[in-house]
Amino acid sequence: MDVDMVGESSDSEKNVMANPGTAGSVTVSLHPLVIMNVSEHWTRSRAQDGKPVQVLGALIGKQKGRHLEVFNSFELVFDNVDSDVIIDREYYNTKEEQCKFN
Repeated sequence: MDVDMVGESSDSEKNVMANPGTAGSVTVSLHPLVIMNVSEHWTRSRAQDGKPVQVLGALIGKQKGRHLEVFNSFELVFDNVDSDVIIDREYYNTKEEQCKFN
């Protein structure tokens, strides 16, 4: 699984945006567990800090053609360094391994 690092880009990346006037034909199925995970993570973080905070997470799912199915998620541990977001790669790898399916 590839991880997109915030703030990194290269000239060799392809444009992923559709041409103007192209009708959208992507469908997304979002499992209720994902909504509950995100809500719980944000609520818990807000309660601990006493104010609204930024939270980051990873979505787990699969893609078949132009259909995306998102069925799980987990929070990410990160630090802000200057204006960059640094994700704890070891934590991410551990959580990703726990979420693997066949």
